[in-house]
Amino acid sequence: MFEHFDEHARTCVVLAQQEARRLGHEEIGTAHLLLGVAGVAPELIGVDVQAVRAAVVALQGATAAPIRNWLPFSPEATAALEGANGQALSRGHTVIDPAHLLLALMEAGGRAARALREAGAAPGQVRERATAAAGSGPQELPDPITMPPPPEVAAAARGSAGRLERSDHVEDLRNGDPVPVVLGMDARGIGDLGHPDVDRRLLELLLVNDTVAARLLRAHGVDEILLREVFGPAGQSDPRA
Repeated sequence: MFEHFDEHARTCVVLAQQEARRLGHEEIGTAHLLLGVAGVAPELIGVDVQAVRAAVVALQGATAAPIRNWLPFSPEATAALEGANGQALSRGHTVIDPAHLLLALMEAGGRAARALREAGAAPGQVRERATAAAGSGPQELPDPITMPPPPEVAAAARGSAGRLERSDHVEDLRNGDPVPVVLGMDARGIGDLGHPDVDRRLLELLLVNDTVAARLLRAHGVDEILLREVFGPAGQSDPRA
């Protein structure tokens, strides 16, 4: 579902989950997605995120104990996320940004629209700002399929190299030996498996799309928020050092 979301729109979704957990809610709804947009692009909303959060609490309440388990999207939130794709397509855009998501939330109505009004925002002005901002960013996402294959793969395809040997590195891992990790068809090395930055990056990649692996990780409480808590901010150390 999120493969066409840009970095800012994905951050909106991550923040929405964080807000739902913080408030002790059992699912991620449209109001939480609105909070995510307010956290990433407050200039579109016109009021600060604290005002939006207070409105959400007034509408849905809050509990003293935050929830740490994986939270599902409500049917309304799922529809809004799909609606963001429709907002982008209707404008000829190929990348979904926070403005597309905000427009979808406003069109869906419900708790997000109510929270927006309760927070003191003027819906007409919000729609105008979101419409103007939608699609203003880059309209291309990196496509690893277009990257040239590494030389040894190209050579093997031409028949000028022997059959590539596959190793699952099980024995290396058991012995504590370093196992290099290569990402993408350009064979760009990022370091050795077991280094915190490498492990974090691999988990982040697994969580990008709604795959079986991502669902299993989230079902066991492994998500972007937990990665931040365990590994800290990205880039603290260099796995190639």
